[in-house]
Amino acid sequence: MKLQRKAIVLCCTALVATGGKPSSSRARTPSAHKPVHHTAARGAGTTATTQATVSGATTAAAKTPRRTGVDASGEVESVTVHAAGVASATGVTNTTPGGGLMPPQTVARSQSGMTRDYIAKQSPAVSPSVMLSALPGVVGGASDPYGGSAHDGLTVRGLTQGEIGYVMQGIPLGDPVNPNIFSADMVDNENIGAMTLTQGSSDIWAPFYSAVGGQVTIDTVMPGSTMGGLLDLSYGNNNMRREFLRLDSGEIGHSGIKAFASYSNNHYDQWRGLGGVDRHHVDFKAVNEWGDDNHVWANFGWNHQSGQSLRYPTMAQYEEYGNHYNWDANYTPGDTNYRKFHTQTRTDTLASIQAHLNLHHGMTLDITPYYIADAAFYNGGENLSNEGSYLGNQQLGNLNLPWQTNGVTTAMSFDHESESTGGITTAFTWKTGHNTLTLGNWYAYLQHSELESFTPADYSGSVSNSFGKYPIIVGGKVLTGYDINFKQQTNALFINDKYSALNDKLILNAGFREVMVYRVATNEIPGENYMNGGSYAEPLPQFSATYFITKNDQLYVNGTTSFRAPGSEEIYVDLWDPNGHGVPTEQRRTEQKSEFAIGEEVGFRHKGLVSFSLALFNYNLVHHQVNSSNYIGTQLVTQPIDMGGETIRGLQAEVGLRPWHHFSPYIAFQYLHTTIDNNYMVGGYALPTAGKTMVMSPTLSGSAGINYDDGHIFGNLFASWAGKQYSTFMNDESIPAYVVGNLTAGYRFNNVGFMKHPQIQINVSNFANNHYLSGVYGYSANAHAVNVGGHTIAGSAPSYYIGSTPAVICSVTTGF
Repeated sequence: MKLQRKAIVLCCTALVATGGKPSSSRARTPSAHKPVHHTAARGAGTTATTQATVSGATTAAAKTPRRTGVDASGEVESVTVHAAGVASATGVTNTTPGGGLMPPQTVARSQSGMTRDYIAKQSPAVSPSVMLSALPGVVGGASDPYGGSAHDGLTVRGLTQGEIGYVMQGIPLGDPVNPNIFSADMVDNENIGAMTLTQGSSDIWAPFYSAVGGQVTIDTVMPGSTMGGLLDLSYGNNNMRREFLRLDSGEIGHSGIKAFASYSNNHYDQWRGLGGVDRHHVDFKAVNEWGDDNHVWANFGWNHQSGQSLRYPTMAQYEEYGNHYNWDANYTPGDTNYRKFHTQTRTDTLASIQAHLNLHHGMTLDITPYYIADAAFYNGGENLSNEGSYLGNQQLGNLNLPWQTNGVTTAMSFDHESESTGGITTAFTWKTGHNTLTLGNWYAYLQHSELESFTPADYSGSVSNSFGKYPIIVGGKVLTGYDINFKQQTNALFINDKYSALNDKLILNAGFREVMVYRVATNEIPGENYMNGGSYAEPLPQFSATYFITKNDQLYVNGTTSFRAPGSEEIYVDLWDPNGHGVPTEQRRTEQKSEFAIGEEVGFRHKGLVSFSLALFNYNLVHHQVNSSNYIGTQLVTQPIDMGGETIRGLQAEVGLRPWHHFSPYIAFQYLHTTIDNNYMVGGYALPTAGKTMVMSPTLSGSAGINYDDGHIFGNLFASWAGKQYSTFMNDESIPAYVVGNLTAGYRFNNVGFMKHPQIQINVSNFANNHYLSGVYGYSANAHAVNVGGHTIAGSAPSYYIGSTPAVICSVTTGF
C-alpha cells in the first residue's frame, strides 16, 4: 500500500503549571485554541490529565498526566489546554519547549521536567534515572545501556542518589534505608507520562525523609478513553530484544472506570563480559473520576529481573583492562571471581490507591495508601576453610565440606534479602479567601530481613542449586556472616499555609514538617549484641515567596530544611565472615548522626517562544553522609561515611525554544562549588580534608540538544558533559571530564488500517564511542599514602562505574 504524506494539524494539549493560581487569572485560554476537554484533579500526590481526540486517535495529551498537589511550598498546581502539535501513538505532541525538556514551571523552587515529547524518543530500555541526566544539576552516565543496573552514579548538585527521593503515584520508589534506586524496575518507559526533578528540596507531603538532594516525581500515563493499545518491538546489539504490549479497556460500560494493563520482556547480553539479563514487567492502572473534582486511581506494578552482575574496577584496573574488565569467564578451583558466582535476582511489587475527594466549601481530602516489597538475592564467591571457619565468634570444627583443595572449598554465597513497606499519606486542604491551609500526616512501617548463606561449588564451578536452597548447615544453623531482622516506623506531621495577594501576583508559603523515625535491628549471630537501634526526630520548617512580574515572568526565593537518617540497616549490627577469625569484619555504628541541611535559593523564570530559568543556591550540611559500596567478604554492603560539614554553592540555568519550524533546541548548565568543612578522621588521625572539594561534584556540567519533528520525520541529537570529579576526600584521584552523546532518528506513518500512527525509531547511545568512567562506585579517604603527624595513613583505591559503549536499538511501534 502506498502511503500518501499529508499535513496533520492536531488541536491537543500543553500542560501549564500555575502554582496554585486560579486559571482565570494566570492561565487564560486564547480563543484561537479552544480546549477540547479539561479535567483537573488536585490533591497531595495526585495528577491531572487533559484529553483530546482527533480522527479516532488518542493523542499524547489524552494519556499524559501532570502532577498536581501540595508541593514543597504548599502550592496547588493546575493545568490548562491550548497548543497545536502532532499526532502519534507514543504520546508525542511536539508542544513542550526544548523538545520535551522544559515544561512550564511556576512553583517557588528550582524545578525541571520532561514530557512524552522527550521520553518517547529515548531508548525504550534506558532507565528513568539515566534520562534525568539531561536536566540541569544532574550528572550521571549509564553503566548499563539497557536499564538493568540500579547503579548509575547519579548525582544532583553533587549529592548522591541516596539523597534523592523518588515517588511514583504516591509510592516512594527508593529503598527507605539503603540508597539504591531501582527506577528501571518500577515502570516501563512507555507508561511514563512525565518526570519532574526538584533540585535541592522535596514536597512537604513527600513519603520519604531522605531527600536532602531533591525529589524525582514520576507520573504514569492515564488509561485511554476508548479501547485500544500500544505495541512496541525493539531489537539491538548485544542480542538485545524487547517486547512491550499495553491494552486499554476504554470506559467500562457507563461506570466511568477506565484501565490499562501492560507487559514487557527485555533480554540482552551484558555489554562487557559474559552472561545476560532477563526482565519481565507488568504495569496496571485503573481510574474512576466523578462529580465535581473527585477521583480514585488504583496503581499496580510487578517486576522480575535476573542476570549477570557487572564488576567495577579501580583506576589501575581500568587503565590496564579498559572496558574488558569483568568477572572471570572460566573457573578454576579457588577462583571466587568466576562470573557465575556473581549474579542477582530481584522481584519487586508495588501498589497504591490515590483518592481525592471534594468536600465542598473549599475543602478537599487526599488519601494515598501504598505498599511496596522486594525479594532478592545477590551472589558472590568465597573460599571456606574446612576446619578454620567461624560462625560469629565461635570457631567451627570439621565442616566435612565436599570438593576440597588443600582443605579449602570454594562456595557460592547468597545474600537473601526481603523487604516490605506499607504506608499511607493523608492531606486535608481548606481554601478560604486568600489562604489555603493544608494539614496532613505520612506514616510508614518497614520490615527487612537479610541472611547470608553458602553453597559449595564442585570442581567445575557448579552448585547444587542457584537459589541457595541447600546451604551449609552447622549444628542446625546456616553458616552465615549475618542474619539481620530490621524494623522501622516513620511518622511525619506537616502543615502549610499559602497566602495569595495582589491579585495572585504575590504568593507566600510557610510550612512545617516534623519527621520521627524509630528503628530496631537484631542479628542472630553468636557473639553479637542481639538488639540495637536508634530513634531520630527533626523539625523541618520551610518558606517561599514568589512574585509574578508579568504572566510570563516570575521571581522566587525559598528557604528549606531537610534531613536524612543514617543510611543502611547494616550500621546497627556487626558484620561477620566465616574467614573473620571470630571478630567482626565491620562493626556497628549506632552513634552515627542524621544528616541535616539548610538551603536557600533565589531564581527567575521566563516563558515564551524562548523559555529560560536561572537559579542561585546555597546549602550548608552537617553530618553529611556519603554512601559507598564495598565488599565484606564477598558480599556487597552499603557503608555510610559521615563527612561532617559541607558547603554547596552554585548556579544553574536552562534555556528551551518552543517548536519553531519543527526544531526545538535545549541547553542546561550548572556551576558548582563544594567544600568539605572539616578534617576527616582515620584511625584517630585527622586527614587534612578541610577545604577540599567533595567527591562527585564537578565544577562545570551541562547538556545540550536539538529536537526535530514535522509529524513524520523526527529525531534528536543530545550531549551531556561533566568536568573532573574527585573520588577521594583528599582529592588525590579523580575521574577525567567526559562528553557523551545520544542520537534518535525515526519516521512516523499515517494510520494504516487498524494501526494508529505506526513508526520506526532508532536510538544510538554514546554514538561517538567515548570510553570513559561515568561515576564513583566505592569512595575512599585517600588513594595514596598520606603522612599525618609522623603517622602514615595508607591509601585505598576507589572503584568506578564504566560508561557503556554504543548501544544501537531499533524499535517498531504502533497504536491500535
